Amino acid sequence: MNTKNIFLLFLFTVGSACSNTSKLSTKKEKWKPLLQVQAGINKGGIAENTDFKTSTEIPVDGFTGATKIGKNIGAHVLFPVGKNAFETGIDFMYNPQTFTYNDAENGYFGKRDIGVSQFLFPVTYNIGIFKLKNNQPLFYLKLGYVLELNLLSVDDSGINLPAYSYKYKSSGMAFGISTTSIKLGNGAHLGFYIDGYRGSKIFNDFYNTDAYENPGSSYYKLGLIYQFK
Repeated sequence: MNTKNIFLLFLFTVGSACSNTSKLSTKKEKWKPLLQVQAGINKGGIAENTDFKTSTEIPVDGFTGATKIGKNIGAHVLFPVGKNAFETGIDFMYNPQTFTYNDAENGYFGKRDIGVSQFLFPVTYNIGIFKLKNNQPLFYLKLGYVLELNLLSVDDSGINLPAYSYKYKSSGMAFGISTTSIKLGNGAHLGFYIDGYRGSKIFNDFYNTDAYENPGSSYYKLGLIYQFK
């Protein structure tokens, strides 16, 4: 199954789950979890090593990386605690990346196109800022932790490329800002999110070993939120 099919299947699953769960609430509830779906763009995935100044065996421009804009979609639940909240859920994120090898000293020449598909499991504590009349904060400041499950598709082209491996799991600290302060006519809310993350290593090759400090995982993503009534 390619990445596009995975993304569409996840979209269908998220939509069905949120639709069914939202029917469980009643008008008599004074407090209830808040269900929301979100979708947007992102950039990140593998955070490759970019500093070879201290290495005597690798030329400075022997390895470079580039990341294109990807896409993400998710379903989250907020558990209000006063004007603050705990937030958790599941996201699917895809990032396309290209590694270029031009290292005459070690004999590596070519390109490695990598599709980084990730399922993200965030848990954050959201601090509400400026509570509004509709009991919604103007926005949340978010801080927490993310577990990533990684699936890579790799397409190599060139004369010779180094061997590689990757880790199926990674994790790290997350932070962000979100708001759902726009109330719609049907009682639902609309808003946006901006999230950032820096975590443990995903990818390993000759240029991204544990000897270097930079390799890891990272992303930033932003998009729209639809919060159910």
